[in-house]
Amino acid sequence: MVILTDQEQKTVENELRRLDREVDAMDGKLRAYLSDRQNKPHPRHHELIEKIQRYRIPAALSTKQLKTMLDNLQWKLFYHKKAWQQLWENAEAAYRQGRAFGSTSPNAAKETESDKSSSLRSYWQLQQKKLDEMGAGCQESEAEFENRIKQRYRELSRNKGDDQEIVMTFDKTKKRCTLELKWKG
Repeated sequence: MVILTDQEQKTVENELRRLDREVDAMDGKLRAYLSDRQNKPHPRHHELIEKIQRYRIPAALSTKQLKTMLDNLQWKLFYHKKAWQQLWENAEAAYRQGRAFGSTSPNAAKETESDKSSSLRSYWQLQQKKLDEMGAGCQESEAEFENRIKQRYRELSRNKGDDQEIVMTFDKTKKRCTLELKWKG
């Protein structure tokens, strides 16, 4: 009977590893879909999220190792889910503005100067909207914003690792948009 339990535990361990690989693969599938919705299949990431969130280890098979593996997988999914949600929102915003999604994708280097200025203008407008909602006045001109963001981008890109990406956030204490490094996955 012990051998059967060991085999069943190994099966659960393999399933957790397979789900972990699915989370990694889903990131690429989601990015591909958002950049080319006509030719790429929907990634069906919500089903994967639900599957992992509902996953339970049978009590008879539960070990500290399996519990830790499941906990790590669910935390990984938690962070990916937030990143996927942000990607989706960015893609929708880009679509509504008539731009192609992908300014944070590997194709970002192909953006024209006009596209970059348009993106920066959009971010400056978002910053202005946030400031209006907070009741704060205009803190900087569009040109000052653009120069600050470009300088920050150059700084971060020099120090960015392969497992990091540069993301735009709004700092409520400084009352302005800024770029930060974020770990992928």
